[in-house]
Order: sequence, then C-alpha cells, then structure tokens
Amino acid sequence: MRKVPLMFLIMALASVLLAETKHNFQTGKLINITADERFDEGTSYRWAIFTVQVADVVYTARGDRVRRRTGDIGQGLIVGDPVRVAIDGGNIILLKPDGKELKMKITKRERPR
Repeated sequence: MRKVPLMFLIMALASVLLAETKHNFQTGKLINITADERFDEGTSYRWAIFTVQVADVVYTARGDRVRRRTGDIGQGLIVGDPVRVAIDGGNIILLKPDGKELKMKITKRERPR
C-alpha cells in the first residue's frame, strides 16, 4: 500500500475548507443604514440595521452591536451605492469597501413597494 504524502492531504483538506467559505455574491443596492437602540435594566444597547435590495427582495438585517460613539456605523458602505451581497441561510453577507465581509442576521424579507 502506498502512503500519500502528508502535504498532499493537508492541501486537499485546506481546499475543501476554503471552498466551503466562498459565497455566491451578487450585486444589490444598499437602501438604508440606521441604528436600533434598546434599553435593558438601565443599559443602552445599539445595533446597526442595514436594508439591502437584491433583485426583487428587500432584506433588513441586524449587524453587530455598535459602541455609543462610533462615527461610521455603516463601516464604509454608502447608502444608494451598489453593494456585493450573498445570502447564506438566515444571514446576509455584504462586502465592505476594504474587501472584508460583514455578516448579519436577516430580520425581515419583503417585496419592494
């Protein structure tokens, strides 16, 4: 029985893992960026809310928690601009201008009015 070189196995495993993390990005339009603020026992929590249209569906998604004094809750994204979008189950992934992914939980899906 021939032994398969360890490096070959590592490369094969890495290619499988990398293939799973790639997403099918399409072009959408960033419609709005707002913030949602909630109070819990005297503490204020704030999240960025993104609204994106992809084809004939408008998605609203909640991003990560934002600090009170954060200047750019949109993380470089500009309302009205086209944006690269991938839908991954209950999540939406936006590509930021720096090439990094911004993954958020979808909270609403609706048809445009």
